[in-house]
Formats: sequence, C-alpha cells, structure tokens
Amino acid sequence: MKSHALASVPALVLLMAGAPLAQAQDNMVSITNNDAKAAAAYWTPERFKAAKPLPMPHAAPGATLREEPTGAPSGKVEASDGRAPAENLRASPQRLYKPDTAPGRSNGEVTTPGAVGTFGAHYTSTRVFPMFTGTAAPFSADRAYPYITVGKLFFSINNEPFVCSASVIQHRIVATAGHCVHSGTSQGFHSNWVFVPAFRDGTAPLLVWNWRAAIVTGTWATGGGTVPNAADYAMIEFGDQSVNGRTFALGDVTGWLGWQTLSLSANHTSKLGYPCNLDSCQKMQDVTSGAFRNTAPNNVEYGSDALGGSSGGPWVQNFQLLQTGGGTGSNTGSNRVVGVTSYIYVPSDPKVQGASIPDNRWVSIFTTLCSRVPGNCL
Repeated sequence: MKSHALASVPALVLLMAGAPLAQAQDNMVSITNNDAKAAAAYWTPERFKAAKPLPMPHAAPGATLREEPTGAPSGKVEASDGRAPAENLRASPQRLYKPDTAPGRSNGEVTTPGAVGTFGAHYTSTRVFPMFTGTAAPFSADRAYPYITVGKLFFSINNEPFVCSASVIQHRIVATAGHCVHSGTSQGFHSNWVFVPAFRDGTAPLLVWNWRAAIVTGTWATGGGTVPNAADYAMIEFGDQSVNGRTFALGDVTGWLGWQTLSLSANHTSKLGYPCNLDSCQKMQDVTSGAFRNTAPNNVEYGSDALGGSSGGPWVQNFQLLQTGGGTGSNTGSNRVVGVTSYIYVPSDPKVQGASIPDNRWVSIFTTLCSRVPGNCL
C-alpha cells in the first residue's frame, strides 16, 4: 500500500463528527421516543425538501492523522447474516415532495472521469442502475433487494431538518453514523428521525418509518465532535406500520443486510447512500473501492467522491446476488456491513472517506436493541 506523508494531508472535517478515544469497553448512550406522533407531525413536505446534509465542521486546528499498519485484526470476528424480504410487498409510493428540476447536460458535453484523488485512492462511482419510471419503476435496481435496505435518514437539530444515509441490518434495526444521531458534545441527541428506504426523487416507495429508540457509542457521544473517531456509528429501532391493511416491521418490507466486525481493513466494499454532490441526493449512489489505508484510532479510508449526505451509509463487503459457483475465497460473507461513512477531507481533493471499524461496541449496541423489544431481531 502506498504511503503518503502526513504533512500533505489537508485539515480533516466531518461528514459529521467523531472522537479520538479508542476504548475496549464503551458506555452506550440511548434515547427512546416518548411521543410516537411527534416525528410524523414534524415532517411536512417543506421540511423534507429543505433537509440538508449536516454541516461539515473542521477538525481541531493542527489536527494530524496517524497511519496505522494494515494487518489482521485482533479479537474475535462476529457476524450476522442478511435476509431478503419474506414477502414481495408493494406499497403505494408516497410523494414526500416534488424536487427541483436538475439542470441537464448539454448535447456533446464530455466529462473526463476523475475516479482518483490526490491521495491516489482509486474508486468507481455510479448512480444505482437501471432506474425506470412510471409503470416500469418497480423493476428498477433500487426497488430490489439488497438495494432496498438502504435509504435516507431524516432528522432535526434545533428544529432544522437534516439528512443522512442509513441501512436496515435486522428486523427493526437501522445502522447509521453516530454523528447522524448525536452531536458528540454536550448538545446531545438530534431528534425526529424517520427512515425512507429506497428513497428516490422525493418519493418514499416503501413508506416512511418512525423511530422508537436510538443508541450511540459512548466513544462518539463523549468525543467532542472530532474525527477520526474510534466508534462513529449508531443504531436506531423503528416501529411497525400498516402496509396494505396488514402490520409489518421494517425488515419485513425491505429485508436486511448482514454485518461483520473487524473486517474493514484489507477489504473491498460498496459504499451506498445519498451524497448531495451527486444527483442532488435524490438518487441512490454506489461507490466501490478497496481499502486504502488504516488511520488511528480504529479507522480505515477508501477512495470515494461522495460528500455530505452520504454520512451513515453502509460499506458492504461482497455486495451481490450470489451466482452459481460464487462465494469462494477466504471472506465470503455476502451483503455484510463492515463500516458506515464517517468523515472526509477539506478540501475534498484527496477523494477518500473514512469509517470506524465495527468491533465489540457495535455488537453491544446491536444486542441491546435486539433485546429491547421482542421481535426486533429474528
């Protein structure tokens, strides 16, 4: 792996924030929804449309990065398998708002691919495709598993609407970045989370789901809002709702991705989400790349051109529909989340993103939410 002098590294910023505090044990911080109607009442069409990615504040002045050697992770690798939805449910798409018309590309205009930044970390970035409209829309890639496990996470801070990306990882559980849930400072939790799986162009094809509880790592919550952070991830439990006259959990409709700890280093991932620099965060994007370098504390960077709005989106190893004869090699777990988008650089010329390596803190959050209400995990 090519090494780069840290003196050439620009100042870090968040895709939201983080904390330089790696610890084996973690005091989780949680919040529950005591007013099930509050989030639904908050999200008007105007607020959905106005939601923007969280500001990307600079890291502390003079902050430097320390590269870590790439090697086999210490500790026991734990994993959970994903599952396609049990039924092919077709809810009537819900129009959240009408997006502004994006400017078209003029005829004959040629765009030179720039799929590598100043750090030399290569990637491939694409809108998820094919995407059809009208009566053919249900046959689009972003209407099929495993893509439909990914969506937009809307929330508010001081009554202002924001958006991140997130993914379903169990029957009622969604994973995202810690900074999409908690400020990382004494300002505490954000509020009014709703999840829109398979969001596209202001529409919720699989409805809008209201939160019930959220947990963030203590490492993030007490980290002061700086990145890289050793555990910038969180999970949210979402409530059930009626679909075509029957009550379903979120995972019944979307299925879910699996996850795997201690597997972000020396891997290759599909990074899914809704960066607002691509298609104005109106369509799902997929950035594929291999691990570029490890950074302290407990982070790995990959090549990517995604910016704000992609925070919290899943980094999925072996994102696939397994073909006959496939699944060979030493790390064959399909459709497993091995990280979520945490930070970028400013300026963005390096074209890399970083993510915390899920470890025992991830497992603790997951098992806590699984046990909170029967049926959260199957």
